[in-house]
Amino acid sequence: MDVKAVNHFDLLSAHLIVHFTFSMLHDIPVIRVPDSYRNNGGTSRTNKFRIFNPETFMSIPGYSISKTSFLKFEQCQKAFFLYKNHPYLRDKFSIDKQLTFKRGHDVGYFAQQLFSGGIDVSKEVKGSAAGAELTKALIENKTEVIYEATFIYNGVLIMADILTLSEGKYTAYEVKSSMKISETYLKDAYLQYYVLKNSLENFDDLFLVTINPDYIRDEEIDSKKLFRKRSVKIKAEENFAYFEHQLNSAHSILEQNVIPNIAIGKQCFRPYQCDYFGSCWKDTVTEDSIFNLPYIDKNKLFEWYNNGIKTIADVTDELIEKPAALKIKKSFVNNEPIVDKEKIIEFLMKIQGTVIAMDMEIWSAAIPQLTGTKPFEQVPFLVSFYNGTETSHFFTGHTADDRRAFAEHLIKLSSAYNTILVYDKTMEVMTINSLVHKYPDLSEALNALKSKLVDVFEIFLELAYYNPSFKSNFSLKVVSAILLQDVSYSKITSGLEAMNYFEQYRLADNEIEKEVFKSELIEYCNTDTVATFKLAEFMRKLV
Repeated sequence: MDVKAVNHFDLLSAHLIVHFTFSMLHDIPVIRVPDSYRNNGGTSRTNKFRIFNPETFMSIPGYSISKTSFLKFEQCQKAFFLYKNHPYLRDKFSIDKQLTFKRGHDVGYFAQQLFSGGIDVSKEVKGSAAGAELTKALIENKTEVIYEATFIYNGVLIMADILTLSEGKYTAYEVKSSMKISETYLKDAYLQYYVLKNSLENFDDLFLVTINPDYIRDEEIDSKKLFRKRSVKIKAEENFAYFEHQLNSAHSILEQNVIPNIAIGKQCFRPYQCDYFGSCWKDTVTEDSIFNLPYIDKNKLFEWYNNGIKTIADVTDELIEKPAALKIKKSFVNNEPIVDKEKIIEFLMKIQGTVIAMDMEIWSAAIPQLTGTKPFEQVPFLVSFYNGTETSHFFTGHTADDRRAFAEHLIKLSSAYNTILVYDKTMEVMTINSLVHKYPDLSEALNALKSKLVDVFEIFLELAYYNPSFKSNFSLKVVSAILLQDVSYSKITSGLEAMNYFEQYRLADNEIEKEVFKSELIEYCNTDTVATFKLAEFMRKLV
């Protein structure tokens, strides 16, 4: 498996989701707002907070800057302007990105259990103006718990994940599907605090809610132990002047109605790759662009670019410090692959006796689904083998914790072979080590299996072989697509997609549907093993 377990995607268990689609839509039961909340019972109440009137800023009704658009402004003013005025230029979301967003939404939904029984504004009305009006009504009725509470202040729209009223004070909670707090998360929370403090005169604090990495699931999930919280009050209030200044600048850019003239740069990747990368870079990332060179720091690449060095042919040898990067540069210029026969032979010498290729798929749920597991713990559910003529596999749906059965079949299916080929062994080694720790009585056999691993990825990482068509991507999918004519992937194309298919398998009630998901997963895993085996064969033919 070449897409390793970093920031892994998961869905929630069946009691949280009724239906799932890649477009991130859910069929979740709606909590209805009581009629008294809708009509206010004909009574008049004092407005406890201020709703910003967009017409005082712009003539476009309902105008606002969302958290997302503000964070884009912080990253790049051009991206911010395009996001607000030219959304059609936005790059198409990859399925992996959609699934990551889906994970965040689902964890946020689960976190509502911390304060159950609330009214979900986003399920009741559509549109920010209607959401703000409903939020206002709920606050006037002293609703104790509101989900997706909507406020507009100073042209900024926010939707607080959870807003609670206790002892006359309001507290907000912003939920993140992560175990760590990033600078982006803090800026997001500070902006929300700024809006809430200026919208609710009895607003007290906002907490960032993240997943507790030390939580271990019992039979039932304890939501209070699963999450941990951090107040942002002090730092947020210290930054009020900063947000006032930044928002004025953002408003000014929109008023001018001219696309900011900002060249590509490091901001295109920090903190995330920009959604308008395709538009801004379309004339930059050509086949001979310097940005296709691996092993060179982005700061150095932008330094060259800003000095007029834009193609690989423009780069003189003395500018390149790393020998590996220099070899790749010459490969590009000459349009010839690197074939280091001595290194390839050295690698092939590691392959002894009978040979089989192996690939694993893992499940890494943000909210642990098995007793005794932690958030994002890697749980293997599928292993495939290919010996050059046929594939074999073991699959478990983990209706209960079947990791012991997985370990036993892992040993059984590989014990007859002297060499086990893998592609980027990082995840496989971590999985085997976790099984050794969990099942000490199987440690001898599992460690023996681990000692047989030979990593085909090393050939490409160490430049024993390099094709200019790889550019800077050495993933199994890219490498096999270029070098192997008879290997292709069907529906699943990444580890995140595989985890999603596995979750859909677990959630499906229809046995035929379950079998379809299972078959797709096995085919994907089998294809990885076939590609790994054939890449080793490809190397043999070169020497």
